[in-house]
Amino acid sequence: MTKISIYILYTINTIIIFLGFFFTLYSIITHNTMIIIGRRFPAFIMGLPVIYFSIIYFVKIKRLSKEIASKQFSISNFNIGKRLRVK
Repeated sequence: MTKISIYILYTINTIIIFLGFFFTLYSIITHNTMIIIGRRFPAFIMGLPVIYFSIIYFVKIKRLSKEIASKQFSISNFNIGKRLRVK
């Protein structure tokens, strides 16, 4: 189950990267502009953060998959009373 979840995260992230890349490329080719706070900016600027954060997210997914691989599911992992330590 965890491997399927990780593969789904990788797939969604790959789709987001491709969409950000194609939007950036399309905006550069067609010279699109967007109005942001009353000023015109090149539209490809909006695609660059999408690509950047998607790459960062790949690193986080990889770290998560390594962390999950070594752990077993247990309901005691969700015991909130230990973490809160209510006085």
